[in-house]
Amino acid sequence: MTWTLKDSNDRKVVEGILDLSTVKAIYHLQSRGVIGHLSGVVKEGKESTIVVADDKEGNKIIVKIFKIEASQFQKMQKYIVGDKRFVGIKLGRRSLVFEWCRKEFSNLKRARKAGVNVPEPIGFYRNVLVMEYIGNGGLSPKLKDAQIEDPLRVFCDIVREIRKLYQDARLVHADLSEFNILVKDGAVVIHDMGQSVEKSHQLAQEFLVRDVNNLCRYFEKLGVCRDKEKVLGDILEGHK
Repeated sequence: MTWTLKDSNDRKVVEGILDLSTVKAIYHLQSRGVIGHLSGVVKEGKESTIVVADDKEGNKIIVKIFKIEASQFQKMQKYIVGDKRFVGIKLGRRSLVFEWCRKEFSNLKRARKAGVNVPEPIGFYRNVLVMEYIGNGGLSPKLKDAQIEDPLRVFCDIVREIRKLYQDARLVHADLSEFNILVKDGAVVIHDMGQSVEKSHQLAQEFLVRDVNNLCRYFEKLGVCRDKEKVLGDILEGHK
């Protein structure tokens, strides 16, 4: 069987970027109707490539492609080993990246169900994750690049999202910073949740403290000074 993408324009988008295995994964998602045509690469990172595509209705979606060979193999393990959802998985590089992709899809789905403002997960296969496009025309800016008129309100909004993530979705983001929070129409959207762990994970509290410290550190630069212990207490209050 010959594996190809939908048309020559799709091939041009990913030419020289994707390996054959990833092309097969995208083709599989296209054949299932999850992905339509690819529009273009919007971000080429060390560990993933972000591509804009459309769905079968023509709406913009995001295709996140995890790079298998470039993945930080050792770093990824501590966020998966100890997570009861992934007991018994193989720890080879390829299988770990596939599980990482599945984990981000699962975390987004769980957070979304709990009412946390995250991109809607649409589908995944192997190392390819498909999710909602966050933006009006262009992609929404990261917190670090956004024009914030009321830093205190935005800070409080983020704390509420972290609390919902912890209390209702029973997850800790584990890598929260100004780099993985988007701002759309004044509202915050948390993303990049591949590393997020269940609150029962042995390192969950350590990760939560780090998330809070990162948040407080950044907003101090914007003139919002809050006691880190108090913020952590607000998130943990009444948890079981």
